[in-house]
Amino acid sequence: MSSDISENDIAGLRGVANKALKFEFYIFRKAYGSYYSVWATVIFLFVFLPYLGYLPAIVPYIPYILFTVYLITFVIAVWITRRIFRKASYIIGFKSILNGSQSKSLENRRLNILSMVFFIIAIILISFYGINNILEFLVFYSFLIIILFYLLKGLKLTFEKLPVEGIIALATYILSTAMSVFSVFALKSQFDFSLSWLPAITGWYFSAFYAKYSSRQYLEELNGS
Repeated sequence: MSSDISENDIAGLRGVANKALKFEFYIFRKAYGSYYSVWATVIFLFVFLPYLGYLPAIVPYIPYILFTVYLITFVIAVWITRRIFRKASYIIGFKSILNGSQSKSLENRRLNILSMVFFIIAIILISFYGINNILEFLVFYSFLIIILFYLLKGLKLTFEKLPVEGIIALATYILSTAMSVFSVFALKSQFDFSLSWLPAITGWYFSAFYAKYSSRQYLEELNGS
């Protein structure tokens, strides 16, 4: 029995591999498109919801309203994110096995639990005390850095080369973080602080649109090949 592989066999294998890569890229970009839109909405609510404080009738209840809405928004966003990345996580796990990587699910689970606890503490501080001293400032910006860490970690796991929307999302988020630091220390203005997050919000909504549009193109190529 001959074990030779013909040129046609090699071409067929390449075709299958190419389709698999395109489908993987489609799943990842579609997932990140939804992710960017969900978290752009979260950022928008976190930044602009405090302006409800200008309504005299609800001033006494503002901390409780902020805490409730922030917590509900955050929990829903995390739940949606987990659902969004369910299919993508299977591919990441399969790739780890193929690459011979050891499972780090226990360490990741512990890190996720610690992050959730920290996020809840940050939400409580921001809701009831705002950002009025160095401790609250450190907690708030640690919150932002953890979000950036998860974004970088996720992009690194899913893409060998960052797609355009990933670069835009990272760049606008870092820009807004830097601008917000400047607004807190130099300008000391709540309005300027809010404006500083418009690049991230706009950039992430654009990234969501672009990722979904591009992933559709990959699906069309996959179906047409």
